[in-house]
Amino acid sequence: LAPNPTDMRTLIPFLEKMDADVIQGPIVADAGYGSEPNYEFIEDKFGVFDYLIPYNTMLKEETKRWRSDERKVMNWHYNAEDDYYIDPKNVRFNFKRYAYRHDTYGYKRNFKVYEAEKFDEDRKEDPNALTKKGNVRKIYINPQWEYFKGKVKTNLSNTEKNKIYRRRKYEIESIFGNLKAYLGFTRFTVRSKKKVNRQMGIALMALNMWKMSTSSSKISPNNKNKKKT
Repeated sequence: LAPNPTDMRTLIPFLEKMDADVIQGPIVADAGYGSEPNYEFIEDKFGVFDYLIPYNTMLKEETKRWRSDERKVMNWHYNAEDDYYIDPKNVRFNFKRYAYRHDTYGYKRNFKVYEAEKFDEDRKEDPNALTKKGNVRKIYINPQWEYFKGKVKTNLSNTEKNKIYRRRKYEIESIFGNLKAYLGFTRFTVRSKKKVNRQMGIALMALNMWKMSTSSSKISPNNKNKKKT
C-alpha cells in the first residue's frame, strides 16, 4: 500500500524492496505503471528487457483516428539517414539542438529539437512553417521514450509474452473485484498508513474466509449427494 496519488510512482519503490535474484522472468503490470522512469529503472537495475507494461496511449495509437491525425509526429515521414521529419503539409523539420526538461519529481528527460524550414524552395516564407503567432514551428522528440515504446510494442506483440500479460487480468484484478463486489469494500474508513494496512489485512482475511466457505460447501457430503433438479 502506498499514499502516492498515481500508480506510476509506486512501481520503483516496490521493486527496490525486491532482490534482483527474485526477478527471473518478465515484469508485468498494467498501463498505469508504464513510464520512462519505470522502464529505465527496470532495465538498469534488473537487466530485464522483456517487461510487459503498456504505456497509457498504447491502445489509442492503434486506432484509425490516431493514425489519421496529422498533428501526431508518429504519422509523419522520418528520414533516419539525414535526421529530419516531413509533416503532411510537406514542411521539413531539421534537427536543431538538444534540450532537456525536469518533471515535477526531478526526473530528467532528454529531447532532440527539430525546427521547421521557414522558407520554401523559392525563398518565400512558408505559412505552414509558422505558428499562429508567427513563430517558427518546433517539435520535441524524446529518443529514449520512443525506444521504450517500441520495446513494449514488440514484447506485447509476441504471442507467448502476451499470454503472460493477459494472466494478470484474472490472477490479480479478480482479487480487487471480489473485495468490491462480494464484501462491498470500496474505500478505507481510517487514516494513516499503519491503520490502512490493518484494515486491508482484515478485508483480505474476510475474503479468504469467504473463499473457504464457498469451496467447502461445494465438497460437503450434503451437496455431494444432492441430485440436480
